[in-house]
Amino acid sequence: MVAGLVLVTAPLCAQPAPPAPRPPTFRSGVELITVDAVVLDKDGRPVSGLTREDFVVKEEGRPREIVSFESFVAGATEEAADETPAAVGSNEPDARGAGRAFALVIDDLSLAPDQIASARAAAATFVERHVRDADLVTVATTSGDAWWSARIPEGRADLLAILDRVRGRRVDVPIVERMTEYEAFWVARYEDSPSVSSLAPGSSVALPGRASGSAAAPAPAGSIKERVKQRWQQANVCLPIYCDSLVRSRAAEIDAARRARVRFGLACVRRALEALATVRGRKSLLFFSPGFLQDPGSDARAVAAASREANTAIYFVDARGLVALPGYGSAAEPGQLLDPRERTAVAFEEATVESEGARALASDTGGFSVRNTNDPSAGAWRVAAESRVFYLLGFYPGEGGAGRSWRNLHVEVARTGLSVRARRGYSLRSELASAAQPRAGREDPRAGSDPAVARALDSAHEEAGIPLRTIVYLLEPRGGGRVHVLVAAELDATAVARAANGVARLEVSVATEMRDGGVGFRQDAEVSIGSAARDEPTWRALTREFDLAPGVAQVRVVVRDPAGGAIGSVLQRVEIPFPGELRTSTPILTDRVETGQGAGERPRPALAAHRSFPAGGGLYCQYEVFGAARPGGASPRVAASLSLRSADGTVVREAPTTPIAADADGRVVRLVGASLEGLPVGPYELVIEGRDETTGQRFAQREHFRIEPAAAR
Repeated sequence: MVAGLVLVTAPLCAQPAPPAPRPPTFRSGVELITVDAVVLDKDGRPVSGLTREDFVVKEEGRPREIVSFESFVAGATEEAADETPAAVGSNEPDARGAGRAFALVIDDLSLAPDQIASARAAAATFVERHVRDADLVTVATTSGDAWWSARIPEGRADLLAILDRVRGRRVDVPIVERMTEYEAFWVARYEDSPSVSSLAPGSSVALPGRASGSAAAPAPAGSIKERVKQRWQQANVCLPIYCDSLVRSRAAEIDAARRARVRFGLACVRRALEALATVRGRKSLLFFSPGFLQDPGSDARAVAAASREANTAIYFVDARGLVALPGYGSAAEPGQLLDPRERTAVAFEEATVESEGARALASDTGGFSVRNTNDPSAGAWRVAAESRVFYLLGFYPGEGGAGRSWRNLHVEVARTGLSVRARRGYSLRSELASAAQPRAGREDPRAGSDPAVARALDSAHEEAGIPLRTIVYLLEPRGGGRVHVLVAAELDATAVARAANGVARLEVSVATEMRDGGVGFRQDAEVSIGSAARDEPTWRALTREFDLAPGVAQVRVVVRDPAGGAIGSVLQRVEIPFPGELRTSTPILTDRVETGQGAGERPRPALAAHRSFPAGGGLYCQYEVFGAARPGGASPRVAASLSLRSADGTVVREAPTTPIAADADGRVVRLVGASLEGLPVGPYELVIEGRDETTGQRFAQREHFRIEPAAAR
């Protein structure tokens, strides 16, 4: 059976490198390290047309042989893509080919309500202006409230709707005993003991975040803790006898909240990196956040290692800079900071030191930081441009060193006037094989998943290891204002069954996510593939049912072969109607019906997850009408017609408008059959038009399908 959409493979436009003077050699049992590099001219524009010989890769200062080399230039889209979602979802290669992949992570846990608008505007500008057809985009929040993946252009409106509902969740209660996060971090980590002596002015020990003896931001009276104590005492917040313990207690509280936010933020970034890992081509992650401290206890280094494995550059957009840098800092009122030098020090720490960890992460992974600007689109064009032209270099790691140890990298280009942006290091430890990362706010729907399944559930990329196609049927209204939804899937298990000597077990996960509410549901099961699949191609069908609220939803189907590791996945968008509106169910189109078993039982169409049928056969269509008026509890009165139309709109088969008799349960169901004899192969449209005879309301439903040569079956 042929999938419902005819798709043509078109690979990413790549510039092949000239033949190398020596063939690459690959050592068995040694991991090949890959690093993607962007080469810029003096004006900051990406440079194409370079070869392997133009690059030098150094690990810990020693040159490494470049054993693999690829040059990528994303081509322009030749024609506009259809923005209407197809009825059939399929993981066959898209005719548009592979685009770029972006993840936009908004740190809503660390952004206050007055900061989030600028962060949303920056992300929306990127989605509206800087992504192109066939690009894959994921929008996520560190709270876990939003996670939405889509392909451009059909998914652009949904991504913008997700961004529009993102809200800042950080609330700083205005209390008198305030201190900066940096002050709390330093006190809690280094001075959280009554026995710790103060750092006396003029000592050889420098305060963190500044050079020793710096005149720009000198210590006002010694250690950070002493600085806070002095400020609080001058503001009559505490008495000297208990001020030390009060400062330490408050510092521990603030630092614990900071570490929790950073933990969830980095977990979300890492989760987005995992979702991008299987995408081939240039991948970029934009992190919209106030940033975070460079804390040795954070997971930033592991996230940088995961970025290397995913070949994804991280770009840090300082959300505070999108508004303005603080003049005095938000830690205390200006009246409480009597010393002008102290005001300068606190402002510097809040504006610079407290975001240094995010800036370092971007730099280490081959990205850059956008800060100190009120233009929400600043830097966005650079991210998009760098994703269009890049090089992928492969080399083997040097001998020695622990697998978890960090290895410094440096990529150079031999030509003058050019600069290179690439990641600054890597580790051999696998960071992508870890279990699903935690999500704040609500239960993680990926919990307990195999890491490969978790990545497939999150990604906009559709895995094609197992051929798969899906249709979402919208059926009858249910209680609680919900609609009954049936997800039908068909998978080609031929290759899996052969590899398993005719008997295989597949893991199936079906997950749904609501766009406007962030509510998700998931069902997991196993299906067995029998010996018949070993000898001839076979498509196996499965269904899953959900009750969903009205609105836009995504349905993700993931099928995994645990024995061989092959994965197939399909992502499909669907609009759930309001239960009371006049409409039809999603029509069941099929070429087979099953006769009823009992007396008087009507024939039933065989449920299908395809919209492609053989020439010369028959076509059956069944649908049900919902929302028709029932005056006084009487049966609904509905009439409808059906027509088959060719691509140019010509009606080739037609059933006139006739009443649909309600059954004993009051259901309005119609099953119609039509012959395809004599119709040429190609695309067609089935049109159902009807009206409620009581109210005069009309409804219409259009379904596209194809007639294929009989041999194709």
